[in-house]
Amino acid sequence: MAQPAGRVAYEPNSLSENSARETPDNGFHSATVIETGEKGRIRPESFADHYSQARQFYLSQTAYEQAHIASALVFELSKVEHVHVREAMVGHLRHIEEDLANRVAAGLAFDKMPDVPVAAAPVKEMKPSPALQIIGKMKDTIMGRAIGILIADGSDGAVIEKIRKAAMNEGATVKIVAPKVGGAKLANGSILAVDGQLAGTPSVLFDAVAVILSDEGAKALLMESAAIDFVRDAFGHLKAIAVDKGGEALLKAANVPQCAGIVDSNDRDAFIAAAKTRQWDREKSVRTLA
Repeated sequence: MAQPAGRVAYEPNSLSENSARETPDNGFHSATVIETGEKGRIRPESFADHYSQARQFYLSQTAYEQAHIASALVFELSKVEHVHVREAMVGHLRHIEEDLANRVAAGLAFDKMPDVPVAAAPVKEMKPSPALQIIGKMKDTIMGRAIGILIADGSDGAVIEKIRKAAMNEGATVKIVAPKVGGAKLANGSILAVDGQLAGTPSVLFDAVAVILSDEGAKALLMESAAIDFVRDAFGHLKAIAVDKGGEALLKAANVPQCAGIVDSNDRDAFIAAAKTRQWDREKSVRTLA
């Protein structure tokens, strides 16, 4: 019932000498009552195996997912103040997979690998299970996903409608984004209603985006940080991007290079195909992974 006020409230730990510790001799004991057998507080032998399932999980992932796992461990352990705790965690990772431990150690700038702690039970070699993946199990569809189309005054309404229709026919939800929520005046003079203002509808809300802009519309958006962020974030999050000539100008201003997943807005089939996944090969060009 107590609420420890120290830095740590668990054991074992290496940060406090006087925090609560397990006391098997004085702790809770179940009464031994003989009915159909002896009742006892016991654990199966499998509880001593702390690493086999973690090893199977890691080895079951795609190369991209393994990189994400290693990078996530580097990210979290980088917040740990005490070096010896970081070293202890990497030591445990060596039981799971030496490659994982090496990647995390490199990400933490270790000059040598920490010792491997004694394992309470042998680590089993379990067959990898693709069912544990996420990337490898992604459905080849955009059904249920969200597509954002960034426009401005002067945008080509015909191109916008073709992309919207193609995406909706595949079961996606399409939202039109513009600098003003009241709408945008298209190249043919008509007003197109929009679903969100650019400043409050970033590309993180969408699974893929299209940027349809006239030359004048692109020039105006070059001065808007929200527009630069819209395309830069979509690129950094590995999403498909469809662009016309004006869209290309915005990408250039955001220092977004041409690569896989960036397609011509007139090629609807290529955009739909790219929108069904993330452009994982692009990741090495936008961030350092462990």
